[in-house]
Amino acid sequence: MGFFNNLLDNFKSKDFHISPNMNVATAQKQFKANFRLSLRVYKGNQFADGDQTFAALNKRTSAKIKSSSDDISIKSSMTVKEFENVIKDHYGLKVQVADEFNRYLINDKYTLGQASRRQHLIDHLKSKGYDSIEDFLEKHNCKTLEEYYSKN
Repeated sequence: MGFFNNLLDNFKSKDFHISPNMNVATAQKQFKANFRLSLRVYKGNQFADGDQTFAALNKRTSAKIKSSSDDISIKSSMTVKEFENVIKDHYGLKVQVADEFNRYLINDKYTLGQASRRQHLIDHLKSKGYDSIEDFLEKHNCKTLEEYYSKN
């Protein structure tokens, strides 16, 4: 199933677009809606103000942001590292991809599609001896990941 899902990621019609006039909070909201992942955007080493546009961040950071760059399109088949590099190259900004609850960063080796399907979590749980996410939740007496994280 993994190969088939990875292949489908190349043909997903719903891409994620970022433009210079988009504000950070809107980009984060759309990223979560599209990939079920959290997008962390930084201004230097601090989180960027969600009300700022990508273009406006140019005046607020020492890194040169190319605010005249075209819109960029992000595909599910891109690795986390490739996505982070595209944002760095186009806007001069540091971004990181975190899980849907914004609790931990996603390993750079996973594609956005794999991360969206929680493959990183499945692999981690298997390395800890669990058969699946459902097995993990059952053994922790929880119905959902949200319930688990609210307890821990």
